[in-house]
Amino acid sequence: MTQISETAKEKIRSQFPVFQEAARAFYAKELAPGKYKGTSGKFGSYGERGASSSMLRLRFSGGTIDQAHMAFLAQAIDKYHVSLAHFTTGEALQFHHLQEQEVLGLYQDCFDQGIYCAGAGGDNPRNITASPLHGVEKGEPFDMTPAIRAASSFVISLIPELKLPRKYKISFSNGIDNEGHATFKDLGFVARPGGTFDVYAGGGFGVNGSRFGVLIDTQVDPQDLSWYILGYARDVYMKYGDYQHRGTARSRFILTKMGEDPFRQAVRDAAAHCREEGIPRLELEPIPPLTKTGKDDSVLTDPRIRSQKQEGLYYVEYKPLGGVPDIQVFQQLLKEASQMEGAQLRLNADETCYIINLTAEEARKIAALTEKDTAHTAFEHSVSCIGATVCQQGLCDSHGTLARIAAFLKEQGVDTRYLPKCHFSGCPSTCTVQSLAALGFRGAFTLVNGERASAFQVYAGGSYAYGKEKISEPLGLIATARLPRFFLDLNQLLLDAGEPFAQWYPDHEEEFLELLKKYA
Repeated sequence: MTQISETAKEKIRSQFPVFQEAARAFYAKELAPGKYKGTSGKFGSYGERGASSSMLRLRFSGGTIDQAHMAFLAQAIDKYHVSLAHFTTGEALQFHHLQEQEVLGLYQDCFDQGIYCAGAGGDNPRNITASPLHGVEKGEPFDMTPAIRAASSFVISLIPELKLPRKYKISFSNGIDNEGHATFKDLGFVARPGGTFDVYAGGGFGVNGSRFGVLIDTQVDPQDLSWYILGYARDVYMKYGDYQHRGTARSRFILTKMGEDPFRQAVRDAAAHCREEGIPRLELEPIPPLTKTGKDDSVLTDPRIRSQKQEGLYYVEYKPLGGVPDIQVFQQLLKEASQMEGAQLRLNADETCYIINLTAEEARKIAALTEKDTAHTAFEHSVSCIGATVCQQGLCDSHGTLARIAAFLKEQGVDTRYLPKCHFSGCPSTCTVQSLAALGFRGAFTLVNGERASAFQVYAGGSYAYGKEKISEPLGLIATARLPRFFLDLNQLLLDAGEPFAQWYPDHEEEFLELLKKYA
């Protein structure tokens, strides 16, 4: 199997003193947060709002956390006094509110455990995302897991060598869902029947322009993906990227500037160049089948428990509000699942966590453990970045806003079954790709009684479903304080119509716009 090179490991290890000194200066108030970010981001860490604490981002390729890493994380929560965790839209795990020695110690412990934080921020290849149920979902063309693992090791080995203009995002889709966002990342691979991949490139989202990628090649052998990964980074992104203007430095701007056909040819030429110079193909290691089995169909009466393609095995869905789990529940989940043969946590880009490879008895145990800290309606499945109370970049408290709306609707005692899963982004970084949601919100500002107030741009009708992708445009602006009442009125419209939002909206756009005007 393709492994992380020893050279890359040593280079990553040797850079730790740089992080150590930057953290010392930041916590001593000798280094401004913005300057600190320029260094700490390369190590997967950012200072938090208030400049008195940090977060650390742990990359888990394809969102997969195995048993050994679960056991480590459960201990780390105690050792480093972790009070806030976040399942990210990049299928990574963030630990927040860390002090100097905590963030440095955790970083080192993670490295020793084979969990890489290096490159999880800054201008680097980021955590590889994927359809979260790869390898266990019924109907998938094939198990992508060997390709994801090999590609991830290859990518981490590239981190010390690449000098990119901006972040580099890579994703895998199993061809059933697009949860990893493969068709709109810098580089995406979509599984096809016969064990090959379609390759997409040039996608990305942000306030300066959003677009889906274009299809580059079809029926690509999984072992050949290394040529596309390195070729695109080195001979397209680094060659044509804008190193002078960060707002237009992402690779999607290369596609827009070149045009589809020249861009497609440039990516093909880059991959061919890697092949000709002898860049190694990915070495794939087969996934050994689990020996555990069993069957109990009655477990499926719980809507959060679903059957895998492996006979007698199940997975459980766990979606804490906005991807922020109750830390005690999460720690207990890590402890319990780490003792279950073959169990894994799979983080999704919508901040859902799936616990896979469970027997019926294990599935019941995990479902019961997480029952009071998980979503039960579409709206409770809403996605939110961590928000401005924690994030330095944030404009608005996206997570707090979602929590307040959810609490308000619960207090009103209304039936919210028709409200959609929403996406809340706190700032123009659009971490939750709100323009692809059925109903999306992006942090901004407005004037209320002549004074500046927190607000959200509203989007509707977007989709990232494979083959049905659609980007929506902002329709209006609502002050944050008015959002709970807006949702209450929208909820009543949906109840009166007896339709869920996604079904109601296409035929009632004018009615929706009138509601927006009421709260503008």
